[in-house]
Parts: sequence; structure tokens; C-alpha cells
Amino acid sequence: MRQEMEYHYYPVYPMFRAKADFAMNAPSAGAAPSGSTFGIGGSMARFGLYNEYLYAVDNSTLYMFDVNQPENPSSIGNQNVGWQIETMFIYDNHMFFGTQSGMRIYSLDVATVPEYVADFWHVTSCDPVVVSDGYAYVTLRGGNQCGSNVNRLDIIQLSDNYAQNQLIESYPMNGPYGLGIDDQTLFVCDGDAGLKVYDVTDKHHIDEHQIAQFPTINTYDVIPVNGYLFMIGEDGFYQYDYSDLQNIHQVSFIPVATEE
Repeated sequence: MRQEMEYHYYPVYPMFRAKADFAMNAPSAGAAPSGSTFGIGGSMARFGLYNEYLYAVDNSTLYMFDVNQPENPSSIGNQNVGWQIETMFIYDNHMFFGTQSGMRIYSLDVATVPEYVADFWHVTSCDPVVVSDGYAYVTLRGGNQCGSNVNRLDIIQLSDNYAQNQLIESYPMNGPYGLGIDDQTLFVCDGDAGLKVYDVTDKHHIDEHQIAQFPTINTYDVIPVNGYLFMIGEDGFYQYDYSDLQNIHQVSFIPVATEE
């Protein structure tokens, strides 16, 4: 099966597929309803797995596939979900799209017909998003095609129905890309400033609770899963053990050569 999609300048990162028994111990970023199948993707991913459906998005269109039989996936249609869509994150029966002008939310109560819920607008900027425990974490990166010079981390408090949402704090960053959340531990890929790790229990003072920083790696995206962090850097694929937050350490590295 072949599906044409509009080209986008971000790479696609790994998505880990898990069953409900794994969900019991999975990070909040991959939370799923009991008995379901879900995917844990990076914050800059353009695709996501939810129950027996796979979703992929380009600049404006969401494509839907039935993957109940993985060896024989089938397209079940597509729909317009806005414009300048850059990323997609699935959490709590909802899709959170990062766009160049804000965050857009759709409900998956009917998985084959995602329904628009709300937008949260900000200055024009590239913005991956992750969601956990009633809060959305959004990195805004300026420069290049993103259209501004803003570089920051926004924390948005979400309402129960995701329709009324409020920005509660913003923190300056160097040039952030992707991010990941596991319970109250936030991982931010801050470009050539490296990987930053924060305790976000106190949403109003997370800059005072930085756990660690790895400044020698130009980072792009992360996926935290049960004490292990999978990270894409400029020069390859890294794996860190963060099961002890006071002793976060690298456990593997796969170099990736770039074409000249």
C-alpha cells in the first residue's frame, strides 16, 4: 500500500508499540485506556498509534489506517486538521497537533472521525508538544522557516475537557527542539545547548529544579520509556538510563553518518 504525503523538513523518529500489560508501567506520555494498544512516539513525530488505528499527518491532512492486521494495513480515509501542522502527540483519547502558530486539539472518542476541540495560539514558531497529567509542555523555536526569534518552553494548564486552556509559565531556552515527559521528569532537547532534565513538580519554578544537563550533544528528540531515554542527536542515536535521576548515564550509542 502506498500513501502520498506532503514533504516536511523534520525527520521521523521511532515509535514504540506496546500492549496494555506494558501500559500499566508506561510513562504518562504514552498513557492509554485499559485494554488498548498505543504507541509511544517522540514529540516531533508525525504519526501515532491508537488502538487498531495508525495516524499520520502532513502540513494540513490527517491520514488514517486500520492496522488491526499489521501485515495487511488498509487506508480508511483522511481529513483536514488545519494548516502548518508540524507534530502530532496522542494522549488521553486526544490528538495534540503542534503547528507553527499554536497547539490544536482533536478528540478521538470516535477514532475514525477525530473531532476538533480547541486551539491554543501563540507567536509564530516551531513547536513540538507533549502532554501529561493535565499539562501540555510546548517548546517554541525561532529562526529559519519558523518565522520568529522566540526560544522558550511554555507550560499550559489544560481543562478537564481540553476546551479551556491557560498558559501558566514560560521559560527561556537556547534553541529547543523535541521534548519528553515521564511523570514529573521533563527532558528537553535544547539544540546545541544539549539535553536538559527538569523536575516539573512545581510548574512555576522548574528553572530552579534542573536535575541534569548534557551540553556536549546537539539533540533533536527524545522518548522516555520506563527509565530509559531514547534520544536522537546530530551524530546518532543515544540511549540513557534515568532510573536513578541522580545518576543519569549513557548506556549505548549508534553513530549515524550524515551525507556531505
